Amino acid sequence: MLLLLAVGLLIGSILVLCVKKNLESLLLVGLCLSLTVYFVGLMVFIAKKGGLSQEVMNFLFFNQKIRIWVQYRFITLGQLGYIVALGRYLFPLFLLEMAFQYSMLSALRKAPLVRKLVLVLPIVSLVLYYPSVYRSLVMKVPAAKDVLVQFSYIWVMCYVALAVGLLVVEYCSTTMHFSRRKFLPIVISLVALATLYVIYCGQDPGQIYRFYSYDYTWIKGVGYLQFALSIGGYMVLVAVNLVCGILGLGSMLRYTQTSFASDRDEVVLERKFDVARTGASVFVHSIKNQLLANRVLYKRIWVELQKEEPDLDKVRGYADSLFDNNELLISRSEELYRTVKAKSVRLVPVTLGRLEEITLDRFRKKYPDGRVRALMDREIQVLADENYLSEALYNLLTNAWEATIGYEETRPVELVSHQERLYTVLEVKDHGPGIKTEEFKHIFEPFYSSKNSNFNWGMGLYHVRTIVRSHLGSLRVENRPEGGASFFILLPRYGTIQPRQGGKKHDTHFGRRGL
Repeated sequence: MLLLLAVGLLIGSILVLCVKKNLESLLLVGLCLSLTVYFVGLMVFIAKKGGLSQEVMNFLFFNQKIRIWVQYRFITLGQLGYIVALGRYLFPLFLLEMAFQYSMLSALRKAPLVRKLVLVLPIVSLVLYYPSVYRSLVMKVPAAKDVLVQFSYIWVMCYVALAVGLLVVEYCSTTMHFSRRKFLPIVISLVALATLYVIYCGQDPGQIYRFYSYDYTWIKGVGYLQFALSIGGYMVLVAVNLVCGILGLGSMLRYTQTSFASDRDEVVLERKFDVARTGASVFVHSIKNQLLANRVLYKRIWVELQKEEPDLDKVRGYADSLFDNNELLISRSEELYRTVKAKSVRLVPVTLGRLEEITLDRFRKKYPDGRVRALMDREIQVLADENYLSEALYNLLTNAWEATIGYEETRPVELVSHQERLYTVLEVKDHGPGIKTEEFKHIFEPFYSSKNSNFNWGMGLYHVRTIVRSHLGSLRVENRPEGGASFFILLPRYGTIQPRQGGKKHDTHFGRRGL
């Protein structure tokens, strides 16, 4: 049973690595592999040692035949002890490295030397517990055995406690709901694995090296398995193992499934984006040709109208207006065509205050009576093309206001900034009816719109998502429990500038009461 749990966790971690090829997935594979190696060593040692109750043996091996088969496999005590040592001392190292990877504490981020120093104790322990080194040391200094037992047990437990503490602190310090929901399966999985490890980590490799010796040092908790458990103790052991195994494996598979579904949707949307890019290029080019033809037609009309006497000034005024509009459309079409063709933006440090000003200025031109409340850390910088990112925020604010005035006109839409782990998050809130469940999978697709198709072509959110992706960011949307929807633009953090005024945000109101 124990070995099946470990193998299941190892397979789950490999699936995570296949889906998410990053450092965290690689550390997770190392974590589960070390736990599997540790449990394999324990199982072989228990099978050869014996002396346990039949219930415990059945829990570990399922039946007598499997135990006997394992018992008579040939392996030296030195080899078996070092297998246990590898699993025992590598697991807390991988666990702490994962906690460091997920932790956003500035003290750890600014001290990369700490991550290197944590390698010292596992390496020293693996050297000291190497069979020949261990036997030589214990023979020359008998008291070293007791010191090694206590020393290794203390640092192992400290590593596990520190890792779990960092994960819990990181989870509690995460303020945004969707970030906590995404991080929760990781925390549950790692804490469950740590609990499984703690149950058995008392097994010192020195006990295996000194298989035929016996003294007080070896009697230490359930990990040493030196006594037969009662029925109640056996039931607790089984329950804890099952709960930890199910939580660890289940959370890992849930994270894998979520990541796989997200990546699959990304691939599908990317294909649609490619089609839309090609279509946009063809569309813009054809529109440009049509506008050029209209320009020739306007000129002919204007020349012809010059020959007429009545209302000549009025006709010329109309012709001038049409000509100016036509020139503007050609200019905008050329700009859009260059953008689609280039597929590039210029990323430079920009303050959130600057983005707020440009965005609200564009919004005010379209909706002079629109109401916006901006809560922004104005001095925080992001790497952005201010023209494109402001356009994305403007589109989101426009959508938010249109959703609000059709549902509840009295409340302003909100533009809010957050500092969340490795991201600067820009949130646009509306107070409308929210987004229907069936629309969540389609709202970012090109040419999809839930509005009147005569006025909305369904390219707004597609355009916003394309801009955000070009800024190395991501776009998320969620319905809020209190009503309305929130769109989140997640951008990589830039620099170390902290919000001014002790963390207070600049509160700007724009609308009927003025800016």
